[in-house]
Amino acid sequence: MVRSVVLMVSFSIFLAGCSLYRVDSQDLSSDFYPPKDSSDQVVYFEKLDKPYDLIGIVKITTERMVPLDDVMARMRYEAAVLGADAITDIVAQQQPFRVEYTAKAVVFK
Repeated sequence: MVRSVVLMVSFSIFLAGCSLYRVDSQDLSSDFYPPKDSSDQVVYFEKLDKPYDLIGIVKITTERMVPLDDVMARMRYEAAVLGADAITDIVAQQQPFRVEYTAKAVVFK
């Protein structure tokens, strides 16, 4: 009985460490921006041509085989929680079995 409980707990901890995504964000602004109702309100711009304020950094770490569309959706959701209007300057850092994506979360002036 004790052995099976220990085995189940160990297996649960192992599976928790094997998640596809690790999502993190850092709020850099002292101002409050209300969260967006939907991640559809956050857009991606490769290059911004209008004034903006940087309000945070969004970081997603995932396995290499995850499609970029899925990563973008998660980044936009996390930026929406921060209250951002857009994400930009995405950087992908390759690791042995994972990729770490970092983007700026911004609001337009």
